[in-house]
Amino acid sequence: MDKAKREKFKEKLLKAKAEIIKELEVEQEYFVYNDQGDLVDVADSVISNEILNKLSDMDLDKVRLIDIALEKMEKGTYGVCEGTGKNIPEARLNAIPWTRYTVEYAEQMEKLKAN
Repeated sequence: MDKAKREKFKEKLLKAKAEIIKELEVEQEYFVYNDQGDLVDVADSVISNEILNKLSDMDLDKVRLIDIALEKMEKGTYGVCEGTGKNIPEARLNAIPWTRYTVEYAEQMEKLKAN
């Protein structure tokens, strides 16, 4: 992958990471635990917090994947499938710049998980 393309993907990765971190900061403002009110109010508050917490966990996983992709750029291995060693198509990297696998390998892994 040439330097200009690497820089384009690096910008996409850094932008995505910044957006996630900003969203997480906003979500933290909505975490509320209210032990006052009736049982339904308390249950609603707990469920809302659990949903926000799960979303945050998924976002944190994405940040971790972005960091891995940035490390791979430094090592010169960005865009190479970790499972097959083949180049990941540019269209896939445009769609998911933090991906670690080709579509085919990712599908194989999903099938193994399902069994």
